[in-house]
Amino acid sequence: MRRKRGSLEEGIAQEALFGSLPILANERLYGFLDGLLLLSGYCIATWSYTQGAYLASLVGFRQLLIGAFFGALLMLCLYQLPVILSVRYGIDIWIWLRAVFGGRGIQVMTAVIIVVNYPWYAVCADLFASSMERLASLLGLPLPGGAHGPLGLVCILLGTLLALRGPRAMTAVTRALVPLLLAVGVLVLIVGFRAVPFSAIWDYRPAREEENALAYLISIEANFAFVITLVGGMAGIPRLMRSERAGFWAGVLGQGLSGSFFVVIGAVIAIATQTVTGRMTEDPTLMLAVLAAPAMALCSLLLVAFANIGTQAVGAYLYGVMLKSAFRTARYRRILFLLTVYACGLTLWGGVVEYFGSFLTLSACIYAPLAALLFSDFFFVRRQRLSLRSAFGLPGYGAYRYSGGFNLVGLCCVAAGAALSLAVYDPVSGTVHCPALFFLTPTGLSFLGTAALYRLLSLIPPIRRYLLRDRDEITV
Repeated sequence: MRRKRGSLEEGIAQEALFGSLPILANERLYGFLDGLLLLSGYCIATWSYTQGAYLASLVGFRQLLIGAFFGALLMLCLYQLPVILSVRYGIDIWIWLRAVFGGRGIQVMTAVIIVVNYPWYAVCADLFASSMERLASLLGLPLPGGAHGPLGLVCILLGTLLALRGPRAMTAVTRALVPLLLAVGVLVLIVGFRAVPFSAIWDYRPAREEENALAYLISIEANFAFVITLVGGMAGIPRLMRSERAGFWAGVLGQGLSGSFFVVIGAVIAIATQTVTGRMTEDPTLMLAVLAAPAMALCSLLLVAFANIGTQAVGAYLYGVMLKSAFRTARYRRILFLLTVYACGLTLWGGVVEYFGSFLTLSACIYAPLAALLFSDFFFVRRQRLSLRSAFGLPGYGAYRYSGGFNLVGLCCVAAGAALSLAVYDPVSGTVHCPALFFLTPTGLSFLGTAALYRLLSLIPPIRRYLLRDRDEITV
């Protein structure tokens, strides 16, 4: 049946792109390449440089190289599998997660996710501000004191304005920006290796050799945590793609190869900067200013700055749609306004970059069990079949209301997964509480433990009936 033309059709189209309505097969926007570019643009912001410098403080370069690519790809190939549901049904994963957490439970989870994960965009803003300050310095235009915070706000506001334009505008930007960023990444890599002898980077080891095994495990945990924190927005782009295979591989390769490539670049220039100056820094703008010729530094910093704006835009759109999926009556523009206010507050505070490692693992404490529940529910409990009528709250369909709108089983499993991670490793103090289990890494252990717990609970007859009250409504 064709949709009515005119304002109704336009309103439905807007709600599909900026809200929670399913995207029909003939309305999909992206093939594999566009999806790859958008998801690459989402994860190759200069926070990848920050991640690379953080890893270089833990392990040698060769260990870092293996962990950055294989650790990221291993986790991505596993937790990205449920993204096929988004392509199949044209919905965000947060629609499916209404079945896992309940209508009100998903609102609680999305609020928690925003609190623990949106600080990433304060990292973007901080690095954008640093880029602008270095650019001004290279051009002989020193900025007044106190300009760092306001410059960070500029990044957030420009990204928000782009997010208001929607996915088509972001596609146009990433088609031009991502290839340029990849080219600049190669040039920056060359700069790093030319600034110091090749052996200084290839044979690099951090100072604390006596903690090598533990440090390597912490670096693997950082890689797992780095990619799994992208799960909140992983379906916002694939739901607009034309095939399940393209949606899956665009996420895996866009984040696992492009993102990891920039993490390694960050490590190279951090090590080179330490070799040249005697001090390692996590600020990529300072690294570029120290290592590159003025013209190269100028171009690189400019593209680094715009990369952060692009990432800010894609992230604001993805999390805006995520919140719209949970709070169906909220308006997309108002949601973006609240996200902007939160990011601005974090940017002015400035503590996110200072506590980057702790923030990374702490956010993964929530994301790992969330990804595990989605994986276990999709493949082993609900077996890829969802009641869309109940998921969208149509009159007469309430399979996912559970206990006052909360799926107590799903919420308890998230709490258990987070507790399991924190019982093994304290991300704030950096203390390992259980070395034997730490070999699985906190994120890996939390993912596996939560998935297994949810699956085992679903085999208990009363709990199974509680979870699968939607079976009589299944039509797809």
